Amino acid sequence: MAKIPRKSRAKKRSSGKPAEPLAGDRVTYRELRNTPGQVWERLALDRPLTLVADGQAKALLIPIPDGDAATAQEAYLRGRALLAVRRIQDDARRGRKSAMTLDEINRVIREARRELSDKDSSTK
Repeated sequence: MAKIPRKSRAKKRSSGKPAEPLAGDRVTYRELRNTPGQVWERLALDRPLTLVADGQAKALLIPIPDGDAATAQEAYLRGRALLAVRRIQDDARRGRKSAMTLDEINRVIREARRELSDKDSSTK
């Protein structure tokens, strides 16, 4: 059985990026290539693994117990969208955009719609 490294002392970064995965949750490209059976055993524990190449996290290996890959991918995409919305909201709060009045918000919306309609009419 593969030796699983001790947990790293990962810290949450203040930049909004998630903390690095625990060392035991990492799998190298070489491990995946040379000992795939051991990687499958680790995935059977129903925890995601981080695929690492050249010391950098490159991908996630996510167990799909029921075999429904399409639903798992949809959940992943929804999660990414939620994270993007959270980043936009955080940026707005830092930029004081959340202090806009309703009139200012409506003005920005009207301008954006006008720009889109101008763009659409010029491409026709």
